[in-house]
Amino acid sequence: MDQPVRTLLVGVGARGKTWARLLHDEPLARVVGYVDALPANLEWAQAQVGAAPEVCFAGLDGALRALAPDVVVLATPPMDRVREAMAIFESGAHLLSEKPLTMDLTEAVRIVEAAEAAGRGLAVGVNFRYQHCVTRAREIFRTREIGAPSFARYIYWRNRDGQLPRLNKYPLVMHQPMLYEQTIHHVDEIRFVYDAQVERVWCRCHNPPWSMYRDDATVVAILELTGDLLVNYFGTWAAQTQMTQFLWRTDCERGALFQHEMFSDLRIARGPDATAAEPIPLPPQEQLVDDARLMLTHVLRQLLGGSRRPEPSGADHLRTLGVIAACEESSRTGRRIEMPAFYAERGVPERWW
Repeated sequence: MDQPVRTLLVGVGARGKTWARLLHDEPLARVVGYVDALPANLEWAQAQVGAAPEVCFAGLDGALRALAPDVVVLATPPMDRVREAMAIFESGAHLLSEKPLTMDLTEAVRIVEAAEAAGRGLAVGVNFRYQHCVTRAREIFRTREIGAPSFARYIYWRNRDGQLPRLNKYPLVMHQPMLYEQTIHHVDEIRFVYDAQVERVWCRCHNPPWSMYRDDATVVAILELTGDLLVNYFGTWAAQTQMTQFLWRTDCERGALFQHEMFSDLRIARGPDATAAEPIPLPPQEQLVDDARLMLTHVLRQLLGGSRRPEPSGADHLRTLGVIAACEESSRTGRRIEMPAFYAERGVPERWW
């Protein structure tokens, strides 16, 4: 595969427009085409990023045949990913898919297996891993700067207006929108930052009567991770004020780490006698853009280097998606879920637990 990488963007909706900007700016990529079912989105690509009409397609299959891309960036809703992924691998292209890979864990396993069978790279766009506050927190825990983490609370309290023009509209009607569109990012952050795996899950999903979302917009969960780490999680899109609250606090052997904003404001308190936390300097980032930019460059460099399991990999994503599916199962049954048994019941190969 030569540089720049010939890349096809599939999906030019709210998130796809950000991807169009990132791919246009990325020196390792050359966009060879755009796919979207809505003519207005293809017209946007022509007007805003100079896409020629002949490289704009209403369907994926025609674009794959005509353009033979090296990499496909998939920014479509996650409800039909199996068919799309299979077509992409059969064409010989690598895949960078927005999260979640699918809405179904068994389908996600099929996609990961298909990528391996085809010898194609599969990465999943969990761009929160590339926020400076997240990478710095991961470094603090890995180096045991304040000792090993023991327990944590993760609070995300937001009134998310799903009707805003800049947002995708499908979460308004999709199954378990908070879990599969937002909590999945948070669970992935938790796994990544602590470098730990979720062993047990208890969860309750809930939708208040005033919610604009058809399905549950609130998630409450207890996550037990390797290393005897306990995380208390609360997330909602249905807050009754515009006062967003975010707090991720982790208590460790020799102090505590705090994140006070969704994408910034990391602070550290050293020792049990600390009465205040000191700010940790972080470079500025454009939210939800610069983190995805870093991820895109990272994935392309790995593919150009010959990797067929670029990080963030599809196989690793199964561990995050599995926890989300277990949260849904726990909420449905009222039971605590043991992750090894849950993976086995759903046919996830043991090598990916």
